[in-house]
Amino acid sequence: MDVHHHPQLEHKSKPWKEYILEGLMIFLAVFMGFIAENIREHIVEKNRAKEYMKEMVHNLEFDTLRCALNTNTNVKLILGLDSFRAELKQAITGNINSNRLYYFSVRYGNGSFGHAAFNTSAITELKSSGSLRLIGNQKLIADMADYYDRRLFAAQSFLPLDQLKDLGNISKGTFSWVYYDDLIDVAGKMNKNFTVHYDYEKLLVTKPSPKLLKTSPKDLTQLYNTLCNYEVGIKNYDFFLAYIKGAGVKLIGSIKDEYHLKDE
Repeated sequence: MDVHHHPQLEHKSKPWKEYILEGLMIFLAVFMGFIAENIREHIVEKNRAKEYMKEMVHNLEFDTLRCALNTNTNVKLILGLDSFRAELKQAITGNINSNRLYYFSVRYGNGSFGHAAFNTSAITELKSSGSLRLIGNQKLIADMADYYDRRLFAAQSFLPLDQLKDLGNISKGTFSWVYYDDLIDVAGKMNKNFTVHYDYEKLLVTKPSPKLLKTSPKDLTQLYNTLCNYEVGIKNYDFFLAYIKGAGVKLIGSIKDEYHLKDE
């Protein structure tokens, strides 16, 4: 049997320019894909940062509102403490009106000063998740650090808790709770505004007049001095509430400008 041999097909290699062109096309495809992925990640991170900033604006709006409300509470309290001090001055000179002293002590010296609670959820999440790097504006980062790390810390440091404790200790040795058992009965019965309905005015007309446990000028002067320290402490705390509120309003404006949130 004859074997027929087919002639080998001749293989022609591509010109070197085609290899270069194919390599270049592959490189461009990979490079463009890399750029597209970077752009996508940048857009995602930009949107994530914007959401964080929206939440921070909500936090700051809460803070500024709480500052305003608690400042108003403390302004009213300070007016009552002023009256309490004036009555104590009279008592130190021997002109003791125990009804009025009990009234001012129960109504204004019981520790119900306005204490602001600040919302730090957004800045806490930014820091714990490592997302603070998403904020490109360095001045904005510095302003945020000034607000959360310095101003809020300063306000918490000036809470008049020690002065309030001192006033409570001195008051316990001066005033007796046996004259207002009914106030104890309504304690804990708060309304939706967290206030207790109690007729403080009746302390002004209680008969017979309630007796002070200590009436010497020395003891009353000690109570007066402690009351002054407490009032000064509240005024200092109110200063920091105003300090925080001003910074909060300014920071809200900076965030809205940076992230174009004015119409949202």
